Amino acid sequence: MKVWLTTVGTSPFAVVNTLWAACKDKEENYVPERIYLIKNEIVERGGHVAKVKKWIEKIVTEFGVEEVEIKEENANEEEFKTFAKTIGNIVKKEKEEGNEIAVDMTPGRKFMSAFVMYLGIGEGVDPKADRVYYLHLTDMSYKDKPYIEIPMPKQKLYEVRNYLLGRWNDTR
Repeated sequence: MKVWLTTVGTSPFAVVNTLWAACKDKEENYVPERIYLIKNEIVERGGHVAKVKKWIEKIVTEFGVEEVEIKEENANEEEFKTFAKTIGNIVKKEKEEGNEIAVDMTPGRKFMSAFVMYLGIGEGVDPKADRVYYLHLTDMSYKDKPYIEIPMPKQKLYEVRNYLLGRWNDTR
């Protein structure tokens, strides 16, 4: 089973667009059946989680998943150790079940992205996430727009783990 783990912040399309790009990308074609949304009370009260879930369901259904499983996990972003442990435990659990897991480092605060990336490439991390995604926008005026409304030359999907390990083809 393909699994996706991401954080949810105050910019819903930072969450949605990376997933959309990974599903759409011909080389990646990463369409998850289970998605973890790491959130806090502030983004939940602001309606951001509900908006993200609505978009996620539309996207993965469009790419062939009949019923996506969306799991929400609370994590206090002010407690670094607890946050890191929460996401690390999810990766470990999913890998132990034999699932392929991708983590998205695009949304969230810098330290969140650092922890997420560490799960895919960190020295001594076992088990590691299989893929680490980052959707790079070259023009920040598009930062809260749906993927489909952003010109392709203004965005680029990186699978960071393979890029950093030297197994990435830079011709895409």
